[in-house]
Amino acid sequence: MLAAKTITLPSGKTVKQPFNKIIIPAAIAIAVFIVCSWVVLQNKGTLKLYEIGTIFKQLFSPTDYPAMNIHHTWGDYFGYLFSLEIREALGETLRMSFIGSIIGSVLCLPFAILCSQNIVKTKWIYVPMRFIINLVRTMPTMVMAVIAVSLIGMGALAGIIATSIFTFGIMTKMLYECIEALDMGPYEALQSCGANKTQAFFYSVFPQLLPTYLGYFIYNFEINVRTSIVLGYVGAGGLGVILQANMDSIYTRSRVGAILIMMFLLVLLMQAFTRYVRGKLQ
Repeated sequence: MLAAKTITLPSGKTVKQPFNKIIIPAAIAIAVFIVCSWVVLQNKGTLKLYEIGTIFKQLFSPTDYPAMNIHHTWGDYFGYLFSLEIREALGETLRMSFIGSIIGSVLCLPFAILCSQNIVKTKWIYVPMRFIINLVRTMPTMVMAVIAVSLIGMGALAGIIATSIFTFGIMTKMLYECIEALDMGPYEALQSCGANKTQAFFYSVFPQLLPTYLGYFIYNFEINVRTSIVLGYVGAGGLGVILQANMDSIYTRSRVGAILIMMFLLVLLMQAFTRYVRGKLQ
């Protein structure tokens, strides 16, 4: 058992140094790491490192298949990278992500107000609303997309619905927590002057909330661009659809590499754009 350390002060008085409680969680973390490492080592599979070179060659270079009379050149590779199919899918991905972000961000505002304990003080209103928001946030975006595709069919509309619900859930959660941390002095002052709750909110709380609200919107838009690419695997439109189509055949693996390059460039551009906008908001 660990004992408290005794320290003698210059005055001659002895005191006991408090026990450092960080030792307990650190010991637990180390124990969990050791157990997990042991489990992984006991269930190790066959690591085929020699396949990495083959995979990268198939993805990022034009590969020939003489037996099937298939011959690809670098012109074919870069031609597909900037082809009409890629451009249209890229445009659909951006439109799907932007529209879904707009819808979710607009819908979240009244729900964020209803979830805020310092605005709506009635417990039987904000507690059920928070439960609904947590329920929405629990459902993965991929599951939402599968349900949307099942209900309305394949296409960008299913992706818009999935990204809208995802944005709605996460934006509502972040906004009501932000509202509860705001200075409510101006809000209460306007109410004391005769303004109703709606007027007090939009003239005192909303101006404080607006920069954070726009920042959260940009953040969710960036996430939705990346997520919408994956949603294409279930038929929700965008780059993911052609990515899945080319993954199904070994003879079009080089096209997969071209799509990955385009996705990488898109993510870099999104990060640069969001960094610029956040700088302007600050």
